[in-house]
Amino acid sequence: MNKKGVSWVLIGIVIVAVVVIGVVAYWALTSTGGENGGGNGGGNGGGEETPDVAGASSLEFKVSATIGEMEEEYVFQAKNLGTSDVMLRVEQVSGGSNFIYIMNQAEQKAWAAFEGEWTDVSDQFSLYWEDTWAPALESYQTELADWTGSGEWEYTVGDDSYRVYDIVVNPTLDDSLFTHTE
Repeated sequence: MNKKGVSWVLIGIVIVAVVVIGVVAYWALTSTGGENGGGNGGGNGGGEETPDVAGASSLEFKVSATIGEMEEEYVFQAKNLGTSDVMLRVEQVSGGSNFIYIMNQAEQKAWAAFEGEWTDVSDQFSLYWEDTWAPALESYQTELADWTGSGEWEYTVGDDSYRVYDIVVNPTLDDSLFTHTE
């Protein structure tokens, strides 16, 4: 197969993966909290201010999810939250494959990398941003609303389980995280 044909196949795989995983993640994260209805996070150490995930201007966290039989790993990094200028980077490991998605809401630009091969997918910005990753990010922020600032947050939705960890509220994130390199 020629290089152009391979590129279209990779784009197709990325789009299918994004849609399937995004829909499952969105459904799972926007449901009512499943059977457990919340997570754990431990105490806040007494006297310390609880971080405001919902009001954060930047956010960084990792997710380990078991959705059905599929194991998923994510790293979310978001900047300019609460504005119309959000920049989002999602790194995903699924089925032994590595994906990276970068979205810039202000510029309506999106890039996707499958195993290090970058593709400009800005013509499908709404699929990546509005239909998939922005709702997933918002759902995680909602789920973490009661996180106390220490430890990780675990919850289940039906038979699916989620562990959110290495949570950092208002980290300093360099703009270079939200650009792709060839």
